[in-house]
Amino acid sequence: MKTKGTLSMLLASTLVLSMLSGCGGKEPKVSGEPETSSLYQQVMARFDGKLEQGAVVKVLENDTAVELGYVDQLIEAFNTAYKDKGISAERMNIDQYSDLATDGPYGYGPDVWYQANDILMKYADNQHLLPLPVYDMECYDQIPQSAWNAYAKEMNGETFFCGIPLNVQSGMLFYIESKLPDNWESQWDVNSNGTPDFFETYTALYAYSEECKKGGQKTTYGYLDETVDTYFMSGYLMTYGAYIFGENGTDPADIGLAAGEAYKGARMIQQWAGEMNNTEVLDKTFSSAAYQYMADGMMLCTVTTPDVKRMFIRSMVNTGKWTQEEAEADLKMIPVPRLPVSADLTADRWQDTITRMEELTVETSMMGGINGYGISAYTECPNASLAFVEFATSYEQAVARNQYLGVAPAREDAADAIAAQDATVGILFDRLDRGKISIMPAITEIGQLWTPAESFLIDLSTDPFRADRGEPLLYDTDEKIQEGLERLVNQIRDAIETLA
Repeated sequence: MKTKGTLSMLLASTLVLSMLSGCGGKEPKVSGEPETSSLYQQVMARFDGKLEQGAVVKVLENDTAVELGYVDQLIEAFNTAYKDKGISAERMNIDQYSDLATDGPYGYGPDVWYQANDILMKYADNQHLLPLPVYDMECYDQIPQSAWNAYAKEMNGETFFCGIPLNVQSGMLFYIESKLPDNWESQWDVNSNGTPDFFETYTALYAYSEECKKGGQKTTYGYLDETVDTYFMSGYLMTYGAYIFGENGTDPADIGLAAGEAYKGARMIQQWAGEMNNTEVLDKTFSSAAYQYMADGMMLCTVTTPDVKRMFIRSMVNTGKWTQEEAEADLKMIPVPRLPVSADLTADRWQDTITRMEELTVETSMMGGINGYGISAYTECPNASLAFVEFATSYEQAVARNQYLGVAPAREDAADAIAAQDATVGILFDRLDRGKISIMPAITEIGQLWTPAESFLIDLSTDPFRADRGEPLLYDTDEKIQEGLERLVNQIRDAIETLA
């Protein structure tokens, strides 16, 4: 534990930040000359370029990146590059989550933390993260404004950045090509475009999933997913007009989960829960089981984020049925299918959603995020920490992270370099630019979303099982679903007001 004197010094070092307040709605300044205002210079004074000799930068990284070996490679490469400069880094051997507000002041937290923008930026709101001198960093011009926006914070009318974007996240559909039905080209390609119909619309995927339940297919299930996962299921609501917070995620007074025709999306979540008829999808631990489910042929496809691609491949190889090279070639990752305008997944004429796709379906929106690095306001080695962040966000490491994990780099030069081998990068940036990825709000109030939203999804998804047991349903009409969404909004609002 730090001494009282050291703690006082650490807290004093963030005094300038405590005098600054507010996160406004101005667009970040991500082009042009570096800021030269006195406030900018004052806030950036901690980064004087003098590496703290003997400093060991404590790095908290993503669990999957640790498990698949990327982080050890990164640490080793950094330590080799800075061997003669008197600094080094080490990986913190703890879970990927931290509480800088609690751990930071006592020296238990990380110096550098890799996380999603919404998790990092809630600490920026309370001055636990340092604004960074991004204008002087090599990666500055390579990262698009849409990614910088996720880490922007307005202080006294000026825009600062409390994180460096590293990769773009959103839901993608994963499947194993060799598990496709042998007759898909004759029976499941109505428009003869070379893409299975069940990967073009969710209505067709529902129909194919019904076929899997009858038996005779290569997999037991078609599509399986956690119907209680707010991050992924919120896309169903957003497709029909819902949103989390107003003003591009900055206004927690405006909660939009019941907006538009959000009830349509909720109705489809309920339909999927009934079709899947598997209580495992009501448990958030399903995500960790999904890799083996797919490798074992239990399901054809699921939706998750690109950063776990290697987890699927490893599970495939571990079955002994694929080599590494075969698994990499057989696993596919594509955009999520389109949703029906009618919100009826059970339509008998699913073929119509293929032949009249533009008329009868709508492109699905998804929740997304920008993962990156932040530096703790309590670090005793800000310059060494910045050196590590610059190294970890370099072109070489952005490419390496993609090779290890399959993530889409936020750096445009790295994205361009791997685009020919990994189409996911172009897909994600295109969807982000067209507003089909809603970036997770990066304000403290987002923490009040998860518990009530998950409770609503559990109740919604349990209705099909209640029906099987002859019990009364909670959400058997659109009106009741809408009322449930409005109650959810009120619960979130009450939680936010209590927090305030």
